[in-house]
Amino acid sequence: MQNEFANRQNMHLTVLQLLENPQYQGAWKNQKPTAFTTRAAQLGPLVNELTDLIAAQQTATTGYAAAKEREEQELEDLAYEIGQTLADWYEENGREGDSAQIELSLSTWQRLRDTELIAKARLLHGKLTEALATHAADLAEYDLTAADATLLAKELADFEKITADPSAAISVRRSLTVTLRPKFRVVSDLLAKMDRLVIRLGRTEPGAAFANAWSASRIVRDLGGSAPEDKAAPAA
Repeated sequence: MQNEFANRQNMHLTVLQLLENPQYQGAWKNQKPTAFTTRAAQLGPLVNELTDLIAAQQTATTGYAAAKEREEQELEDLAYEIGQTLADWYEENGREGDSAQIELSLSTWQRLRDTELIAKARLLHGKLTEALATHAADLAEYDLTAADATLLAKELADFEKITADPSAAISVRRSLTVTLRPKFRVVSDLLAKMDRLVIRLGRTEPGAAFANAWSASRIVRDLGGSAPEDKAAPAA
């Protein structure tokens, strides 16, 4: 979630906590001007809707990242296992050059960038397929069969698909972001109206205490990045 949204939503939740605090409810709830009470009732559902949208945006992002990490690990583990075994067969048959191309440690497989991992896995699949076509019986002694080539091809295809088409998660995240902005604006406008009414509530001692607490709750605090701040309500 963008810092702009995170910072503003944190302020919204702080305001709701203040409104729900029994210490202050007697100072504003059903007190004149009662329009403040009406707007306070409108605020909760709007902020809760924002919370749901923000959660959906985060899910779209983290869900894609988790799926990509899973597919990447599956390909790396399988490529390492097959690569080590095939490399040993190559060496036993005097083909050190072929062996060197695919004998990677697990940590090396894991450090490869997406495009490098795909390229290296394709190379490994091609060499395994070629070796099986001419030396299937020999490779059977190393427990390498056509099933391994099929499984490697599947894991490679799965990883290629998820790296080549992250647009699904990105489009969902972008659409949610576009949806968030006008909804944040509605909440901001409502809070601005409530800011004006808080001044009238400050005519009593409890109301003045609430107005000061309101002003403090309306400050948009930076939680880790720059964000345009809402102008806090004037102190009573």
